[in-house]
Amino acid sequence: MIRLGPLRGRIALARNAVGRAATVAGTGALAAGTFTPDLYATSMTCTIACAGWAALWSATLPRNTVGNTSMALYLTPSLSMAALLTAQHLVPGIDWWWQLLADAVWTGGVWALRPARLARVFAGRESSLTPDAIEQTNELLVQDTVQTGPQHPMAAFWAQHVAIEGGAAANTVLEQIERTGPESMTGVIRSTIPGKPVPKIDLLELSAAINWPEDEITIAPVPRQGAGVRRLTVGQAPEEAMDLQTAWAKLIAPKGMPGTVITQIRAVDVPDTDGEGKELPA
Repeated sequence: MIRLGPLRGRIALARNAVGRAATVAGTGALAAGTFTPDLYATSMTCTIACAGWAALWSATLPRNTVGNTSMALYLTPSLSMAALLTAQHLVPGIDWWWQLLADAVWTGGVWALRPARLARVFAGRESSLTPDAIEQTNELLVQDTVQTGPQHPMAAFWAQHVAIEGGAAANTVLEQIERTGPESMTGVIRSTIPGKPVPKIDLLELSAAINWPEDEITIAPVPRQGAGVRRLTVGQAPEEAMDLQTAWAKLIAPKGMPGTVITQIRAVDVPDTDGEGKELPA
């Protein structure tokens, strides 16, 4: 995989500009050769120089199918231009119509196909993305880094120490972090692999990773959510600060009803038994 960076993008843009300029120069040389045969030697010298550069670049490639094909692609513009210049020089008189037509075909083919660039891509020396696409990709990567970088200190710690390969919760992120008390918090563990569940997390390993007693760490399903997310509770939150789901998962389910979760809460009215006609929430 070719990694794209700012320098690679600038090099691609510079190489793109040089290639376009060389194509324009080649078109000028062919047009001049059509009407001014005396410029043949000068044009051929420049063409041979371009072919020599292509040959030197090709010498760095392995001598196999990929290397030979890349060399042929790189040499195609120079060799085809040399053939056209020679034909123009040898044919007596000026038959400008076929010469200009041949010049236009050469220009259009080289401009559209970019044989030299195709050679570099085929040889793995350049990304298949266009220079503009490389620049756009670099901008998106920078934006993505800014937007998705962990903002909460606990999320950053989780990414650096817990979610790493071989860590207590590899391939996960910690989101929706909330402090529920002076020494307690809750958050959502999410799998970073689409369609895969949060891996089974060993509480002893997690306890060691975050340096917190394992009996004060709870990992439970998130109501109405799939196995790709899990609710993490750390510490002992004040009971009044807990919502009903957290209180159930933390205080009731582990001791009295293991494996149960609250999926829905509905308030109902029940008659008061003190005889005053009051109704208390269930």
